[in-house]
Amino acid sequence: MKSLDTKFKTAQAIIGATPTLIVAQRAGRDTVVIENHGTTNVFLGNGSVTVSTGLLLPGVVGASVAIETTEAIYGIVATGTQAVSSVETY
Repeated sequence: MKSLDTKFKTAQAIIGATPTLIVAQRAGRDTVVIENHGTTNVFLGNGSVTVSTGLLLPGVVGASVAIETTEAIYGIVATGTQAVSSVETY
C-alpha cells in the first residue's frame, strides 16, 4: 500500500497517426495507467513508436495498461485519432 502522501496527476491526450506525447518524463514516478476511451487500437512506446513496434492498448472502451517507468510515453494509431487518459502516481 502506498503512503498517504503519494501524489497523482490525471490527463487526457488525443492520439494521432504520428507519435503523440501521453505523459512526459517524470523523475520519481512510480506508475502510469493509460486507458483507452474508444474502439481504435493505440500503440505505446517512446518518441519513435510505430504501429509495428508499440505495445498494443486494445481498441476497447476502458482497456488499460499500467506501466512502471519514469520515461516519457507516446502513443500512435494507424489512422484517425483516439482519446486516452492517464493517471500517474509519484
